[in-house]
Amino acid sequence: MSDVVVFLGPTLPLAEAKRLVRATFLPPARQGDVFRALSSRPGVIVLIDGVFEAVPSVWHHELRAALASGVHLVGASSMGALRAAELYSEGMLPVGRIAGDYVAGRRSDDADVVLLHGDAESGYRPLTVPLVNVEASVAAAKARRVVSAGEARTLLAEARSTFFKRRTWRALVGRLPAPRRAGLLAWLKANAVDQKALDARQALRVAARLSKRKPRPVRAIPLSSFVRRTRLEDAHGNTLAWLKTLPDADALAKQGLRRLLLASFARAAGLTVPRAALEVRVHGAVDEAVADAEVEALEALVLSAPERFVGDGPSWEEGLVLEARLSGRWPRR
Repeated sequence: MSDVVVFLGPTLPLAEAKRLVRATFLPPARQGDVFRALSSRPGVIVLIDGVFEAVPSVWHHELRAALASGVHLVGASSMGALRAAELYSEGMLPVGRIAGDYVAGRRSDDADVVLLHGDAESGYRPLTVPLVNVEASVAAAKARRVVSAGEARTLLAEARSTFFKRRTWRALVGRLPAPRRAGLLAWLKANAVDQKALDARQALRVAARLSKRKPRPVRAIPLSSFVRRTRLEDAHGNTLAWLKTLPDADALAKQGLRRLLLASFARAAGLTVPRAALEVRVHGAVDEAVADAEVEALEALVLSAPERFVGDGPSWEEGLVLEARLSGRWPRR
């Protein structure tokens, strides 16, 4: 996978996007896709398009994980603009007019950027017009005196009240007097302002520049139990299903839980493990090998100093005797 990963769908034709930046282009992002992209360790991720409605949308958790991993994270045009505005204060970079409007509070409705489009085989061909493009196009038509102020108000009011799956240029100009429809429809089809595409082009140019920069600082972030379980199912579902069939699955789980609990106690007590001390290559806050090594190291810290956690805590010898008895290895007399 390339050092730049771009989630792109109907906002910009793929062929044009490839001319702007050397990248791995993926379909519109859905829940878990950014987590999966992080496994290839990209330097830049550009979120432009994402799914919604019936399919779970890209999580804030995974975008925060990308930022924590040192990735330059760019958002523009569509789902990217929404998420960039929401995570701007945490380091996600909003690019373009649409994202800027959301950041500044000039926009607040997610529906402003949505549209109906075809499937992957059609190249995600747009079938309706997003409100942001209608507004930009009507403003251009008014500035060029193609429409009057009254006609502009009519078109905008109709666009804002029309469900996104039915918002087409033909439907919008249908609100105007019959003599005006054909000429204006032809003008709009030839001269409409595609603000989402403009912003996407800008975002890809920014990504090309960011790919030459050093990674952002890496930092650890907590993920909720729900997110961690969902990631496990998503990334390792088949392996997890197999592990559950093992005769000693319960024993394995309980031993793992003991390790995780001890590591949690260590963190609560303020104990940390220097990344340089871990015997695995560190890259990002979501690197599973690093996480496993850290748990093991924290567990060792707790076991080496039990008195820090329990007053007059147990000794190493007491632990040895207890486990020998419970495991049946204590010699019988």
